[in-house]
Amino acid sequence: MDRATSGQVLYGDLDIVKAKENKLSELRHTDFGFIFQQMHLVSNLTLFENVAVSGYLNKAISATEVKQRANELLKKMGLEKVKHHLPSQVSGGEQQRCAIARAVVNNPRLLFADEPTGALNRHNTTEVLDLLTELNAAGQSILMVTHDLRAALRANRLVYIEDGRVIGTLDLPPYNAEEEHSRETQVNAWLSSMKW
Repeated sequence: MDRATSGQVLYGDLDIVKAKENKLSELRHTDFGFIFQQMHLVSNLTLFENVAVSGYLNKAISATEVKQRANELLKKMGLEKVKHHLPSQVSGGEQQRCAIARAVVNNPRLLFADEPTGALNRHNTTEVLDLLTELNAAGQSILMVTHDLRAALRANRLVYIEDGRVIGTLDLPPYNAEEEHSRETQVNAWLSSMKW
C-alpha cells in the first residue's frame, strides 16, 4: 500500500516498487487480502454487505458467486445469524471475524494481517487465531505482523525485525494446540537469544 523508499519488493517476477498504480490496485483486489487491527468495516453496511463489497470489486467473480461466497464465509465465521446487522450492533470479535471474511472472499494468494488481535479481548483473540490457523492449515498463505506472543505461536515461521532490519528467523512445525507449552518455551528461548 505504501511505496518502498529503496530496494525491491518481489511478488513472483513483479517488482512491486516499480509497478504502476493500476497493477497494484489489481493485485489488492485479486491476489492480496488485508486484515487490520482496527476492523475498518463500513459502518452503514451490514456485515454481509461489508464482505460482499470486496468481492464486487473483483471483476473476475460474478455477483452470484460473490453472494454465495459471502454467505458461506459468514456461516463459517459463525456470523450467519447476525449477517444483516450493522458493525455497531455486534461485538469486536464478530467485527474482526467479518473483516477476515471480507479479506478472503476473493480467495487471495496472500493474506496480510496487521496486529489482527490487538483490539480484542482474550476470548475473541483465541477465536480469531483459531480461524486464521484453520485458514492456514487449508492452504492460505498468511503474513502477520504482531507483538502478541499468542499470535506468534501459531506461525510456521517467525521473522524478528528490529528498526527495519531482520535480526533472526525461526522455522516451526505446523501449530498443534496440544504442544503449545513446548512451542512457547522454544519461541521464548529464541526471542531471548534475540535480546527481546
